[in-house]
Amino acid sequence: MEKVKAVLMMSIRQTMSTGGVLIKDGKVLLVRVNYGTNKGQWMIPGGFVGEGESLEQAVTREIREETGLDTIPHSILGIRCGVIQIEKRYETSIYVVFQMDYVSGIPKAMDVNEIADLQFAPIPSALSNPEVISLSKELIRVAVKSDKELLKLDKEITTNTPYKSYDVYTK
Repeated sequence: MEKVKAVLMMSIRQTMSTGGVLIKDGKVLLVRVNYGTNKGQWMIPGGFVGEGESLEQAVTREIREETGLDTIPHSILGIRCGVIQIEKRYETSIYVVFQMDYVSGIPKAMDVNEIADLQFAPIPSALSNPEVISLSKELIRVAVKSDKELLKLDKEITTNTPYKSYDVYTK
């Protein structure tokens, strides 16, 4: 049984990614993706978490790299966890989505390999547009209903583990 568990563990991969919902002047920031299964569709910006990077650092970096905008995370809107099979292995994918606050910058599609276009779309248009992926629509709906978010604690939590960064979000 232990040998079977070891083989299974070798065939499991985990990925962590982040996304951000940025609402400014009643419009939501969307990017048209230029790759993967969502190619040609609109979605909220985001991407993979780098080694040694916190979720907050990753979402801030990804939005800047994709759109040229400086933002900061405000709260967690949702978490998606999925398991997919890729050939003979499984991948567990965790996606944490933040509500973002605008800091500065002029929107521009920065990485044309990843992002074909971007726009600030009126929220009703984004929610009714069939080219906006369903998960992005649901997260935009949550962002509009601010009582559904998890807020970052503003007090320090003591831990015996020496974390590089440590953030807690609660209702």
